[in-house]
Amino acid sequence: MRHTINLFMWGYQSHFRLSLEHLARRVFELIGAEIEPKVLLVGLRRADLSTGHPVCIEPEDGEWPLTLLDRIVDEVNEAIPNHPMQRMFYGDDISMREKPDNIRRLTITEQVQRRLDVEGRKQGRRTFCSQPYRVSDYDVVCTLQVPEYLFRQYPAFVTIWNGEPNEASFVHSCINQILKEGRRGLMQPDPGRQIADDAMRSAPEVIRRAAARFMATPFIEGRFAGCDMFDAINAVSQAQYEGEAGAGRLIFASANDPNLSFVLKFDRPAALTQTRWARKLLQMSTSEAALIADYNSIVGLGDLSDDSTPPFAVDFLGHDQWDFRQGDQVLMRWRFGHARLPQETIGKERFIDNMRRVFVSINDDEIGRFRAALDILTQLRHGSSLVIASDAADEAKRLQRQGTVITPTPLSKALIEHATLIDGTILADKNGICHAIGVILDGTDSLESTPSRGSRYNSAVRYVAAASVPRMAFIVSEDRTLDVVPLLRPSVDRNKIEQAVANIASATKLTYHKLRSFLDDHRFYLNEEQCLIVNEALDRIAAEPREMGEISIVTPRFKPHPAFNESYLKD
Repeated sequence: MRHTINLFMWGYQSHFRLSLEHLARRVFELIGAEIEPKVLLVGLRRADLSTGHPVCIEPEDGEWPLTLLDRIVDEVNEAIPNHPMQRMFYGDDISMREKPDNIRRLTITEQVQRRLDVEGRKQGRRTFCSQPYRVSDYDVVCTLQVPEYLFRQYPAFVTIWNGEPNEASFVHSCINQILKEGRRGLMQPDPGRQIADDAMRSAPEVIRRAAARFMATPFIEGRFAGCDMFDAINAVSQAQYEGEAGAGRLIFASANDPNLSFVLKFDRPAALTQTRWARKLLQMSTSEAALIADYNSIVGLGDLSDDSTPPFAVDFLGHDQWDFRQGDQVLMRWRFGHARLPQETIGKERFIDNMRRVFVSINDDEIGRFRAALDILTQLRHGSSLVIASDAADEAKRLQRQGTVITPTPLSKALIEHATLIDGTILADKNGICHAIGVILDGTDSLESTPSRGSRYNSAVRYVAAASVPRMAFIVSEDRTLDVVPLLRPSVDRNKIEQAVANIASATKLTYHKLRSFLDDHRFYLNEEQCLIVNEALDRIAAEPREMGEISIVTPRFKPHPAFNESYLKD
């Protein structure tokens, strides 16, 4: 059976789209956003060519019908004469010659984004588009769709760029960089033919570029960084002063801001790029008085007295660790060479689900108590751990030589703050009653243990895994990584799994791709019988005749996961 592309732009368009979608999925995974981005390609035939479809969309059999783009070619042609850039005049002949093509590209981007964004928002998605690039006879636009809730979870702020208000956030920077990589990939010969080539950068490279671009945002109105702000901050965070890693805060503010209160003001500002000097000055920073940077230069030590407009600031948290924030809202986290979004290790709904599945009889008040305890732990400036054990009273007695047994006391903010100032773990029962502090945990080796993590994490993992009764641990490591052990996989809809398994049993090589991808992502939730059905279907599809040059995906064999049980499925 031949795979014929009806809306044909070039022969490897589907391969290219899948590669870009994989890159987008990997970027969001690494920064900590649990979403499923979607990539579309839209092509408008060049006006001077008369063969082929006027408009093409990839995938052509996806959820977006071609009718969504009806008359878009006419609307592009109608919008070009009235585009604001028509009023722009350049002082060189080359720019003036390029002006018509630039206007056409911008107009295509705007019209495609408008059409798809209107429909996408009806389904809770936002649409972003690259500028088009010519492939064969078409101007091709890379389109990325992400869930609307992502922007509620990680709100943007408005900044003035080229005289226009623009939304800015780390998410926006990542999206823009992904689309740039897509357009860069379109510039290669036969884009999509060589999946493993260097047409697009790797996800970690994309994220780093996005982080650097985000830190170039004008945080002070009317001012722009005269240096690479991202590299300058990284350099300060990695520098030591008399053998110590840096910790403190740097606030971005205009030196003449009337709300600025100086503790001291430098007669000669220190350039942020003068790393050793900047690191030395950071040593003076405290929670009451931060370094003040008039963008590129450190001008003094002080604070903003008016919080009506929260300032942008960098919190240095140790070697190669810093947070970029506006007021109390963290905008981006940098940890040991990796940029991430600020996020809860476990959201409220998943936290409740996790607690109920580990401690079957726990009630809402008890869950709320532990949620509050987790919030307190994450606000501490040092490593800490709390273990919840059904047998906490007995364990406190058994471990009394490696901890301090206390009179059973309800967990409170004061108790947690004081108890975590010493080594060891807080031990509480599922009712939120603390029985011991400073406990040195024991337990045999566990598959979840890892040499890449510290002793606090591995001790908690071993202790929880060794129990024959329900236990759970909250661990905040020295690098401020938060873990919940065990963090059970989310429960999924039983019907979705069953339907996907049933559908792949009758799928062909032309229709199985989405099913294969879904099942591959959810293989943990398949029982032995379902694994057998999927393997047989994949074997049958793999045996179908292949065309010359056709790319096939090799999927590892499905087998039941030893940790899977019916509690992971919901009706």
